[in-house]
Amino acid sequence: MLSSSDKKNLLKIMVFYSVLSYFFAPAVGLHFTKTKSGITNGMIVGSVLSIAIWLKFGQKLIELN
Repeated sequence: MLSSSDKKNLLKIMVFYSVLSYFFAPAVGLHFTKTKSGITNGMIVGSVLSIAIWLKFGQKLIELN
């Protein structure tokens, strides 16, 4: 069971990863390539980056009881 503070932390983490994967990285991809494939590539890179950050740091921020 997640505590109330862990629920809040998890929500913040999930919002961060969604912004990274679906807004920031695709915008960077579009900026550099000026094509739709840049958006797609940015989304892929952002998703991989989100997974890597979660595995490295995010898991340690949440504790299941």
